Amino acid sequence: MPSDVLDDVVVGAGVVGLTTALLLARGGHRVVVVTAEPVGGGSSGRSAGVVSQLHGTAYRRLQSETARKNAAAYRAMNADGFALLAELLTSTGTAHERHDAYLVASRPDGAARIDDEHLAASRAGLRLEKLQRSSELPFPHHGALVLSDQILVEPSRLLSALAIAATEAGVRIVERERVVDIRVRPHDVSVVETGQNEYAARHVVLATGTPILDRGLYALKTAAFRMVAVTGTASGPGLPIVTAIGSGGSTTVSSAGAGQVTAVGQAHAVGTGGSELHQADRVEEALRRMVPDFERTDAWSGQDYRPFNPIGFVGLLPRGGGAVSFASGFDGWGLTQGAAAGIRISRDLLGLERPAWATTIGRRFTRVRSQGVGLAADVRAASELVSGFRRLAPTDLPLLRVGQGVVHRTDDGLVATSLTGDVLRSVSAMCTRAGGVVVWNDLETSWDCPVCGSRFDVDGSVLEGGARGPLRAMPTPGAPETPARR
Repeated sequence: MPSDVLDDVVVGAGVVGLTTALLLARGGHRVVVVTAEPVGGGSSGRSAGVVSQLHGTAYRRLQSETARKNAAAYRAMNADGFALLAELLTSTGTAHERHDAYLVASRPDGAARIDDEHLAASRAGLRLEKLQRSSELPFPHHGALVLSDQILVEPSRLLSALAIAATEAGVRIVERERVVDIRVRPHDVSVVETGQNEYAARHVVLATGTPILDRGLYALKTAAFRMVAVTGTASGPGLPIVTAIGSGGSTTVSSAGAGQVTAVGQAHAVGTGGSELHQADRVEEALRRMVPDFERTDAWSGQDYRPFNPIGFVGLLPRGGGAVSFASGFDGWGLTQGAAAGIRISRDLLGLERPAWATTIGRRFTRVRSQGVGLAADVRAASELVSGFRRLAPTDLPLLRVGQGVVHRTDDGLVATSLTGDVLRSVSAMCTRAGGVVVWNDLETSWDCPVCGSRFDVDGSVLEGGARGPLRAMPTPGAPETPARR
């Protein structure tokens, strides 16, 4: 065991991890943050940078699945998270923009959802203005709500500001070390192991999107999903922050002052929905209906976790003996909720009084309807474990093109083979966490598990999710003898 015992080790350097570490250090704790990627390399850094308290039709769902007091607590929670990030950006001089945020119905059948959200948000204490004139937005729509003075910031700038503030407060940030194990010792010193070092602390905070410790069955209480983003430029007047709801889900569009436009949409369970490159094209189509002269320069996808309870999970990890805290399930709106999670976790660990909203949310229970949503998603995830075998077919590997990957049978079992950068690689196709058959992600060039949401690089190394072990390397049968086709 390391001789130097810290107060806290925080695993993950997104908004949750850095906010928690910053507040703990300001409260006098000795803190180390351990992150597998550089700061900004995880889900927070791949967001659209929208810091807003208008979360699509979240209040409509809250109204049907939880008590009104919980919806009011959700509003107060996001108000505190928003205020913390707004103060940080202002005090550090970090460049950001203030925009009104709109929720619009892109189809006539979405108008009722706009009305429902307006009423549900009002009951929870969030005062949204209903747009009276359609001409206020430069594109056709069928009803809209607006919340003024929200924030748009480059995610890397936000995370950099948090990291600098945390470092100045005494936090040590260790990058490029993936946690492979945690020896949890309640009422004693726990040890966080990476491939390079060990860190001993009285408390561990898992800010990894989904808990990497399988305690409390949170992998079954949340569903990993991905959102596809496109970014580019437009010459016309910039849009505010707009979330358009339609038959294919929602698309959030934001425009920075320099003419940079970003759209995020096409939410889908990890490893499902077909080609992510094609989904990026659909996001661009939705964006062009609002910004006709948009010119795309890049596309990517990011990952989050949708809770089956309508409010994310924050607090002590079950069966952790009070030694592990975690946060998960922010459903694509993780900047305000992530900052709020940092407030709650840090106040608990510092022995300070909780915000009233934290106590209210902490005592909620999951209603039957939410349990049904969770059960249905778990059944779909389990079916992926079986249907993955049925989908397999013999493949002629020499025909594989650059940027493609395929799962196929060999005498050694199920193998995942990809061709990237003229290099053909094969790894085991079985996820090391849940045993699911991985699926090729053609936008991120990764292997994604549809059962648990873990993701792996082409060499089998873990990219994100709960898996702590890589996919093992496998021999590549039928490797092409000729140069790679393009």
